[in-house]
Amino acid sequence: MSQIYDTVDGETKESLFLNFVINNRQAVRDEIFKFLPSQDEIAKKKFGLNKHWEMVIDYPKRGGKYVRPGLLLLSCQASGGDISKAITAAAAMEVSEDWLLIHDDFQDKSLERRGSPALQILHGDALAVNAGDHLHLIMWKILLANHEFMGCDLSCLVAEKMEKILQTTCEGQYLELSWTKYGGIISQEEYYEMVDRKTGWYTIIGPLQLGAIIAGNETALEPLIKFGHNLGRAFQIHDDWLNVFSLKTGKELGGDILEGKRTLLLLHLVDKLEEVGDAENLEYVKNLFNLTREEKSQADVDRIIVLYEKHGCREWVRDQAKFFADEALVHLDNVPYSDDGKAILKDAVDFIVNREL
Repeated sequence: MSQIYDTVDGETKESLFLNFVINNRQAVRDEIFKFLPSQDEIAKKKFGLNKHWEMVIDYPKRGGKYVRPGLLLLSCQASGGDISKAITAAAAMEVSEDWLLIHDDFQDKSLERRGSPALQILHGDALAVNAGDHLHLIMWKILLANHEFMGCDLSCLVAEKMEKILQTTCEGQYLELSWTKYGGIISQEEYYEMVDRKTGWYTIIGPLQLGAIIAGNETALEPLIKFGHNLGRAFQIHDDWLNVFSLKTGKELGGDILEGKRTLLLLHLVDKLEEVGDAENLEYVKNLFNLTREEKSQADVDRIIVLYEKHGCREWVRDQAKFFADEALVHLDNVPYSDDGKAILKDAVDFIVNREL
């Protein structure tokens, strides 16, 4: 298999993390589809259920970047564990993202996902949410399969950790959705509380802790929290930035503005408008982010992006993502991983904060 290389700050180097993910991705994907019907089996479904199952397997077929299952497997390996025993848990981690994204796209009224129309755009809200519910059940079915080779005690620990991760994720999702529904501009402290719950735990801490638990590395669990909170913040800040400034994401450009997301870009813009006393644009921004998606236009998106550029939000937010990535690296030193594992995870930090630039 050819090696993957990244160019960062003009320097080309082998991407250790992407190579690790790619080398293990097919095994995770194959495990996922052990729990899903084949196309031939779907074609034989009666009473129109073939259409339902096509919806259920749609997002798994599209496939994501497999960052979360990659981190889970990496943590297991870096803890001295056998990653073949973590493949099923990694498959459940990836399926959890698929069903959460179906629900997320419905809640945010997103138009695109992974370069294609979002599921509710293709099939309507009710059928899309139902497909997401079914994938949610399949995720738990995959986790239950861990009993076969982990034993009851360890498989229960893994399932309980997944339940706690998802509960925390739902709390973070509530905070974000409630700000959109009820309006108002939040503080940066509130923003980071949401990010720590929704992104820090689900994207970074959770997968890494699951991998360590499977490998029996209990001493890694606590140090991973500080590392993961910082890397989760870097991940989300950069994700917010990409939504507005990158054409490579496969998502709707500027969708966060249309959806009324309270991002660090928005919060910094409000601070700058207050600082310079631009009452007209400040009122416009606050009013705009209280409107529904249907009440906004592409002209509104373009105007907000111009304001981001004018007031230095683009550069400032990128610097914040880099700051938290650097903080994560400091805390990585305290995680009891192998030297090789730490090297790959350091590269993962680099990937997360520089992806799709």
